[in-house]
Amino acid sequence: MMSRYSAALIALALGAAACGGPPAPASAPAPAPPRSSQRGPVFVPNPDASTLAIIRMANNVELAYARIAARRASARDVKSLVRREQASHTTLNTSVDRLAARMDVTPRDDEVSLLLRDQSMPRRDSLRALSGRHFDSAYVALEVRSHRELLVAIDSVFLRSVSDPRLGAYLTDSLRPAVNAHLMQAERLQSTLAPRQ
Repeated sequence: MMSRYSAALIALALGAAACGGPPAPASAPAPAPPRSSQRGPVFVPNPDASTLAIIRMANNVELAYARIAARRASARDVKSLVRREQASHTTLNTSVDRLAARMDVTPRDDEVSLLLRDQSMPRRDSLRALSGRHFDSAYVALEVRSHRELLVAIDSVFLRSVSDPRLGAYLTDSLRPAVNAHLMQAERLQSTLAPRQ
């Protein structure tokens, strides 16, 4: 089942992608805009710049969760998951920055990346209020949820909206396999942290 956040992420990302897509065919030519000597630079939305920013923000959100978990996790397996998350999402951010440089694109935060950041804040606050086994269980559940949401966004939005084949290759060859591996690992761990009856 898709969470409200996941649905909002997809809806906003689709809207952002649509802004940068090819213009719809017109039945009649549009009138030329009036000439003005005071016109500023025109911003043309770039879906690849937005996608890169969303990916970077998703990595930063995961790193923020992991920083909390590094101090609060109690189970050895959860601590191990935290270390892998920190290393992997740091590496993914580095690869996003390198890819953006090769593409000559500056990642540009938009409504989606900012929503991702804003929605992570109450999740972080809820983690900070927990300790011990309750923390471990909540953190792992959050990892399962956030990685599922990111996979849905990759499959339903990002792969359909990219224009640069290098970004498409990064999504399919690097990001998606890493996120899927994180999800599988968190799901396995979640089953061992089920509440004791």
